[in-house]
Amino acid sequence: MKRILVTGSGGIGGVNFVRALRAVKDDFFIVGTDFNPYYLQFPEIDVRINSPRHSDPQFVNLITKIIKEYKIDFLHPQPSSEAQVVAKNKTFSTHTLLPRYEVIIADKLETQKILNKNNIPVATTKTISSEEEIMKSFDSLSNGEPLWVRAKQGAGGFLSLLCNNAEEAQYWMKLWVIKKNMKYDDFMIQKYLPGRNVAWDSFWFEGKLICSFTRERLEYPFKHISPSGITGTPTVSKIIVDSNINKIGVDAVKSMDNKPHGNYSVDLKGDSEEKFYVTEIDSGKFHTTTPLWGFISTKILKQNNMKNIPYLYVKLGMGEISEPEELGNDIYPDGLHLLRHIDCGVWIWKEDGFKEKVL
Repeated sequence: MKRILVTGSGGIGGVNFVRALRAVKDDFFIVGTDFNPYYLQFPEIDVRINSPRHSDPQFVNLITKIIKEYKIDFLHPQPSSEAQVVAKNKTFSTHTLLPRYEVIIADKLETQKILNKNNIPVATTKTISSEEEIMKSFDSLSNGEPLWVRAKQGAGGFLSLLCNNAEEAQYWMKLWVIKKNMKYDDFMIQKYLPGRNVAWDSFWFEGKLICSFTRERLEYPFKHISPSGITGTPTVSKIIVDSNINKIGVDAVKSMDNKPHGNYSVDLKGDSEEKFYVTEIDSGKFHTTTPLWGFISTKILKQNNMKNIPYLYVKLGMGEISEPEELGNDIYPDGLHLLRHIDCGVWIWKEDGFKEKVL
C-alpha cells in the first residue's frame, strides 16, 4: 500500500488530485490536510487532519509529525503557498517531486523580466512604488487604451482589474493599500491583451518534458460579479492543439528553470491578432483542473494510466519508475470541452454532439 500525504486537500485542486489517484486501481492510503475544516470533508481520503495555515510555524511541525506517524511515502503540497514551504524545508523524511524553491517563489514581475530577457513574448509591463507614479506609468503605457492592473503575486486573478484610465487604477490600488493588505509596489500595470485565454500544463522529470496538454479557458464561474471577470478556475474550457503554443510553453519553462522537474503551468493571452504572450508561470502545483483531466483520462477516455498526470507524478516521485516514457505534447483529444459548475456536475462535451457525464 502506497501512503500519500496531500496538503490543501480540501481545495478544488486537492480534491481533484485525490480523485485522479482513486481512479487507478492501485491501493493508496491517503492522508489529507487543510486549514478549512469544512472543505476538508470533500476529498476521498482515509485520514482528515485540520492544519494551521502555511504561514503558521506549527504547519511544518504538523507535517513532520504526520509523515512519521503515518509512515508517508510521498508528500504532495497542492497550493502554491504550501509547495513553497515544502520546497524550502529540507527536513521532511519522505519523497517529493518539486522544482527548486527559487523557481516556485518567482513572482509575476520577476517572471516577466526573465522571459523578456530570453525573447519570450510577454505583455509590456510597468511597475510603481508610490501613488504619485500611477498616473505617469499609466499614461506612458496606455496610448488611450485600457490597461490591466494586477498583483505581482497570487493566483486566480488576484486583485486584477481592467482599468480604462489612470484614475480608476489609482482608486483600485489605493483601496487595497488603505485596507493594509497591499503596498503600491505589490502591483504592476500591463498592456491589456483582449484575445484568447490559454493554459499550457506540463510535467517534467530531471530536465525532460514528459507530457503536456493545452486548453483554452472559455467561461469563469460568477464572472458577472467579479470586477475582473476572472474567478480562478474555469467552468468551461476546451482542449486545443497548437504547435506554436507548445513551443512557447517549452521555451518559457526552460528560461525559468534550466533543469525543470515537476509541474509547470504556463498562462498565455492572445492579442487582437492572435499572437500569444506569456502572462504567468506557476510551478510546483497543479492547476485545479489538471488532475481532473487525469481522472477523465483514466476513468472516461480509458487511456494509458501514464496520461493520468497525478498518478505518473506519484509513481515517479516514489521512485517506482526510473526511466519515464516521454509522452510528448497534446496528450488529450483536441476539441474536448470540460463543463463544470457548482451543483451542476462535470461533463465532457464536443461540438459534434458528443456528451458524457464525468461526475
